[in-house]
Amino acid sequence: MLVQLFFGTALIVLCVINHALCLELLLRRLKEHGQKWELRFPVFGHVVIMIVVVLGLFMAHTIEAWIWAIFYRFAGETESLAEAVYFSTVTFTTLGFGDVVLSDDWRLTSALQAASGILLFGWSTAFLVNVRAFFWKKHGLVHTPPHEQN
Repeated sequence: MLVQLFFGTALIVLCVINHALCLELLLRRLKEHGQKWELRFPVFGHVVIMIVVVLGLFMAHTIEAWIWAIFYRFAGETESLAEAVYFSTVTFTTLGFGDVVLSDDWRLTSALQAASGILLFGWSTAFLVNVRAFFWKKHGLVHTPPHEQN
C-alpha cells in the first residue's frame, strides 16, 4: 500500500506541475495575443480566445492522462499502450467503466488518479470561468454591483 501511495503521490505531483505550467503558458499567450485576436475579429474575438483556452485545457488534461497511462503500462498493468491510455482517461475523468481493472498491486493508484482528475478539472473550470469573466467585464457585459465599484 505504501508503494502505491508513493507512486500515486509522485504522479499527482507531476500532473500538478504540468497543469500549472500549461495554465501559465495559456495565460501568457492570452496576455500576448488576446488583444490582437479581439482586434482582428471584432465580433468573434472572444470566441477565438475561448476556443484557444478550451483546447489548451484539453491538451493539459491529455498530457496528464498520458502520464498515468505510461505508468500503468510500465507497471505491467495493461496489455498495450492503447489500453493504458483508455483506462487512464476513463479513470482520470472519473467515468470508471470498470471494463479494465488493475491488480491489487496498483488498484489504489487508480483511486488517486480519479481524485487528481477531479481536482485538476476543477482548477481548469475555475481558470476558464475567470478568463470568460475577464472578457465579459472588459466589454461591459457584466454588471458590477455598486459596493464593488471603485
